[in-house]
Amino acid sequence: MSQETILVTGAAGGVGSTARTAIAILLEQGHRVRAMVRKLDARADTLRDMGAEIVVADMLDIIAVRAAMQGCSVVYFAMSISSNYLEAATNVAVAAKSLGVRAFVNLSQMTVSQMSETETTSSPQQKQEWLAEQMLRWSGLPVVYLRPTAFFDGVLLAAGCQGHPRG
Repeated sequence: MSQETILVTGAAGGVGSTARTAIAILLEQGHRVRAMVRKLDARADTLRDMGAEIVVADMLDIIAVRAAMQGCSVVYFAMSISSNYLEAATNVAVAAKSLGVRAFVNLSQMTVSQMSETETTSSPQQKQEWLAEQMLRWSGLPVVYLRPTAFFDGVLLAAGCQGHPRG
């Protein structure tokens, strides 16, 4: 079993969250997973039952983020849509940099790769994510950018497509 601890932020995320699936896969591969949640509730209990260590921290509280990240070598940064996305991403990146995290996985969106300072968007969330990516580039952290178009597993399962040959 791997002794590496991976911090997953936004672990109790709701609609569209990939954290629970990521945690399940990482645990299956033998990694130690620390799931960062904002509060203890049934979602946190589910993650604990899966085998994840639960830590409570708000990404807007850099001291709490640093405490939650202590001893982790990899961070999987995922966060719900928020007007504070850039601040939260910066707090997580600052803590990761100061603690010597060796890999920072940033879950973003595909359209962010098509943006620049002159080609932008009217979407405040996309703008926050693009700015966060600029900050991550400047940080010197070893970042892996994941920019999916969409995740269909929940949509297809809800639509009853699991028996479809292409679903």
